[in-house]
Amino acid sequence: MDIRNKINEFMDKALFNYDLPGLAVGISIGNKSININAGLKYANAVGYEDFSNKKILTKDSIFHMASVTKLFVGTSIMQLWEKGLINLDEKVVYYLPWFKMADTRYKSITIRQLLSHTSGMPDVKDYCWDKPQLDEGALERYVRSKEVSEAYLLWNPEERKFAYSNIGYEILGAIIAKVSGISFEEYVEENIFEPLSMANSKLLTFERCKNIKNAEESLDIEKLNNCSVCVPHKKNKDNHIIRENYFPYNRAHGPSSTLTSNISDLEKWAKAHLNKEILNEKTYDIVWKEEALVPNNKEHICLSWFKREQNNYTLYGHEGSDDGFRSSFWICPMVDLHIMVASNLSNAPVKKISKQIFDMLTN
Repeated sequence: MDIRNKINEFMDKALFNYDLPGLAVGISIGNKSININAGLKYANAVGYEDFSNKKILTKDSIFHMASVTKLFVGTSIMQLWEKGLINLDEKVVYYLPWFKMADTRYKSITIRQLLSHTSGMPDVKDYCWDKPQLDEGALERYVRSKEVSEAYLLWNPEERKFAYSNIGYEILGAIIAKVSGISFEEYVEENIFEPLSMANSKLLTFERCKNIKNAEESLDIEKLNNCSVCVPHKKNKDNHIIRENYFPYNRAHGPSSTLTSNISDLEKWAKAHLNKEILNEKTYDIVWKEEALVPNNKEHICLSWFKREQNNYTLYGHEGSDDGFRSSFWICPMVDLHIMVASNLSNAPVKKISKQIFDMLTN
């Protein structure tokens, strides 16, 4: 069977077997790849943007990408490092003198430790999706908030143990803003989205509905769906697919989660790294160097990228998970390949789907 037809059939089965509202997949393999499927460029979507209204999902539909956003934070930090504006092993307090925690060990936390989730920083407890802040000051207010300032580290940063922390990435976003002199979102727009022609990508989700003047109204699920943004879904107690109560956006948590994009733009993002265009070639030796072991799954964390092995190939990527959405983004430089999988359902097994597709392409 032709590989495209094989993946089409697999997607239809995955939509049914995993009981998903919608599923989108993007794949590319370079023309000069050693893979048998060299030259493959695949984009497909099955199911619905809005399950209740049966609005069809398309390959151009916009998904909330959740923590895939962190790769844009990491790349921004490394761009600033290449310009000599950031030292990866400098203390956070050097860039943010006002940054404080109840645990005095915070003074030794470095940029590298935040990027690799090895600072001992705890995680966010409540993202306040139901009470989103939309102004530019939201991020710094959060980093100054009691949740951060009264927190204690899980261990000494020098222990280099892994603990996933969204708080750490909010701090990195604040550092990007401080060092660049513009907001985190502006920096990514000007230095990543625009150079890569990622016109379908935004960090400020509330700006997608340009005809709505009230910013808070522009986060209404129905209004966003009218702008081709997928509806977030969950399962009720009877295991039926229903809408989430809110769209998962809060500018206070922009660096950890607020990217909205589609599979075609994420292909551009993948190619920028596979071709080593967005950063200098030698920088990737630092970016993709293992910093710590991730407990339980045999993966390693590098500088914002996770690293795993499958079928004797090395892949780098990131998962995304927020209320109503799941995303999985991975690249394999060894065969010039990328796979992007997204679904508009909490807890959708997108990483499992991505791994199954990678098996189909490499076995």
